[in-house]
Amino acid sequence: RKIRTTRVVDWSVSDRSKAALALVEVSYEAGPAETYFLPLAISQKKEADQIRESSPTAILAGVITPDGPGALHDGILDDRACTALLELIGDGNELTTRLGKIRGVAGQSLDGTPRRDLPVRRSSAEQSNSSIVYGDRLILKLFRRFQPGPNPDCEVERYLSERVHFDRVPPFAGSIEYDSKDHESSTLAMLEGLVENEGDAWRWTLEEVERYYETCAPVPYPEINVDAPLDPMDLSEQPPSALAREHVGLYLDAAAKLGRRTGELHLALAEATDEPAFSPEPLTAQEIAALFGDWRQQASAVFDALKDSVSHLPDDTIEPAALLLSRRREILDRFRGELNQASAYGQRIRIHGDYHLGQILRAKTDYIILDFEGEPARPLAERRAKQSPLKDVAGMLRSFSYGAYATLMNWSARHGEALVRLERWARLWERSTAAEFLRGYREITAGAKFLPADPADFRRLLDAFRLNKALYEVLYELNNRPTWVRIPLMGILNL
Repeated sequence: RKIRTTRVVDWSVSDRSKAALALVEVSYEAGPAETYFLPLAISQKKEADQIRESSPTAILAGVITPDGPGALHDGILDDRACTALLELIGDGNELTTRLGKIRGVAGQSLDGTPRRDLPVRRSSAEQSNSSIVYGDRLILKLFRRFQPGPNPDCEVERYLSERVHFDRVPPFAGSIEYDSKDHESSTLAMLEGLVENEGDAWRWTLEEVERYYETCAPVPYPEINVDAPLDPMDLSEQPPSALAREHVGLYLDAAAKLGRRTGELHLALAEATDEPAFSPEPLTAQEIAALFGDWRQQASAVFDALKDSVSHLPDDTIEPAALLLSRRREILDRFRGELNQASAYGQRIRIHGDYHLGQILRAKTDYIILDFEGEPARPLAERRAKQSPLKDVAGMLRSFSYGAYATLMNWSARHGEALVRLERWARLWERSTAAEFLRGYREITAGAKFLPADPADFRRLLDAFRLNKALYEVLYELNNRPTWVRIPLMGILNL
């Protein structure tokens, strides 16, 4: 959106680092205003020149000071300002602002951790926030877009780390909170322990799938496998096929382990507690019916957008798009139907909310789960809401689908190979890994109150979450990556 004006709403100055912490309101030509958390610092001489060369867009203005000319810039590029943020948390200090205060809150895992003299660097990872890394010990995540209230990433990670001692998340080390008379305490930044890892599961998956296609491309898909079960739920109830074991190999075990870790996460979040924000609540048939109604409206909007865009899609995407449009009524009917009022549909609990392979770190053949912030574009209340954990399960199943088909598209483009010839191998990989993930998840969560008691209800609700997620992906790809629209289209048609 086009910016109309900006206004500093509130601020405080850190005398120790000569940096400022500001909340800046941005008004646009269209739509509501937003507020952003913006640390500010001034650099001079060689430091200013270095920032002008390496990060010119981080500079707000040139300045004249008693010590000479300099640059006013994003504060996270100043090591002293970054160290001051860490000390603010570790010392539990407060900074007075015009309208309230900014205070540091130390977490249990910060005890005994040195806070001074740790080298500072900025994370280059693709993300919607900004991260500062301190040595090999800590990482501070700044939540740039300010929204009043607890940030779910900070809230959930602290609960898992300090209350239920779930060790598959980074240890919570502290936060920076903003208090004002106008609204409840809000999270500006979160500090966590830096976990030794081999990278995220998404990148590792792409490498594994790349090797899979290299092996399978010269091999005709065996016709004997045509009558194999197509649905991951059915596949999860029997051992992996010999074909899957031969070609997908060790990734099957990795997917099963990730399923178990996901189940353990949900069990931890569903524990009985006296904290209202984390206490499980029943999920009723009326609530599911309301959810289905919302999804039906969203699906109609997706079909309208797809219809308007179909003539502009890549050639290999037009056929699946037309096929999907022809089945509009059938797909919308998936979100209709009477629900058994007597069934136990499980519970609403706190969940991850934006669960996919990019939110998982590989750590010594195991996993660490990150980023409980939910989808950052959504309102904070929605991201903190309790939901069925099957939303997370569906998100990961869709992530496996993206791993299979995104790699297939890239591989085919590089090798001049027809997509259609290898799609059956792609479906084998996707369904086999999804089945093993489901097997591991269901083994750990067997009998859990937060899941539908009837397997038929489990399947129906999971399929509805998967379909809703894939339809959302169609709209996202139409707006951002039209060449990738084929991935969610194939996902929906396979469903």
